[in-house]
Amino acid sequence: MNTEDNSLIKVEKLTKKFGNLLVLDEIDCEIKQGEKVVIIGPSGGGKSTFLRCLNCLEDPTAGKVFFDGIDLADVKVNINIQRQKMGMVFQQFNLFNNLTVQKNITLAPIKVGKDRLRKAKINNLLAPVYNKLIFKVFSEKYNSNIDSKIHSMNEKIDNLKLELEPIEKDWASTEVEKTIAGKTFTTYDPKLTKQKLALTSKIEKLERKITHTLPMKEKEFITPEFSTKKEIIDAANKKATELLERIGLLDKANQYPNTLSGGQKQRVAIARSLAMNPKVMLFDEPTSALDPEMVGEVLDLIKQVADTGMTMIIVTHEMGFAKEVGNRILFMAQGKILEQGPPDEFFNNPQHPRLQEFLSKVLI
Repeated sequence: MNTEDNSLIKVEKLTKKFGNLLVLDEIDCEIKQGEKVVIIGPSGGGKSTFLRCLNCLEDPTAGKVFFDGIDLADVKVNINIQRQKMGMVFQQFNLFNNLTVQKNITLAPIKVGKDRLRKAKINNLLAPVYNKLIFKVFSEKYNSNIDSKIHSMNEKIDNLKLELEPIEKDWASTEVEKTIAGKTFTTYDPKLTKQKLALTSKIEKLERKITHTLPMKEKEFITPEFSTKKEIIDAANKKATELLERIGLLDKANQYPNTLSGGQKQRVAIARSLAMNPKVMLFDEPTSALDPEMVGEVLDLIKQVADTGMTMIIVTHEMGFAKEVGNRILFMAQGKILEQGPPDEFFNNPQHPRLQEFLSKVLI
């Protein structure tokens, strides 16, 4: 990636397949710092899968996803570090019902804080004698252990690929074309298809496990924001209280999520993501599970977040909201971005026939 490029997110030829189903078809896209990009389109067009690939919840089949200059599709990258910079709000309310509202928000950044504290202890331990020789000895021992784990996982992947090869060959030979109601479909042996998908899934999981394993680097020895566990917890509690006040639910701090309305739950879910101090917020149809009267309060909160300058990518079916909040609107269908542009031009002068058809159905 060009280091002079100021894109926060840059996607190159992003492709995602589930078996033979092509969901994302070589997508290219850039999102600048502070942009509010709204994605619309028909169901099944790839919108949610696109967001999940950005946030590493799905592994791309091919292509690159640069975030903050780092390619998240690279198996050598520790995606957990990068995901801490992304807030994700789903269609359903991703809250823990056994925790109070306050704790749902408070606990979000604490693990990150504990990781910082662990690094601080290492730093303090090595500080008196810290030099290149000490780091070399420490890191070589650490990396040797990591290399052994990666080698073991790569061997398992190689064995699975050997097991998959004859199945794929037999599976391809069972291809049959059937014509139903004038349309031609390709079918394969169901048993072999199931075996192929199961082995492919195991390979993908091992590859992602390797992704999570990152050798220690010198830059990890940094002074964290907080130096004690108490400071971490106090800061998280303070942040949670500020966020609850901001979303108008401070009086619900000690209640449990199952006592809240759908709109209130989604507002808490947004606050929990904000507690991580993300660089970008991803929203996957955040109002689709809400009753109509609750939609407004959630959209109002998202508008407030947008007004702070937060970079946002929002998948939604709310066209009025898209016009009001989006700097740029993307239309996705058939796994591709078929058209994009500023809201006025996009909605008032659509060019692509599929977009024209879509808007004629959703705009009243």
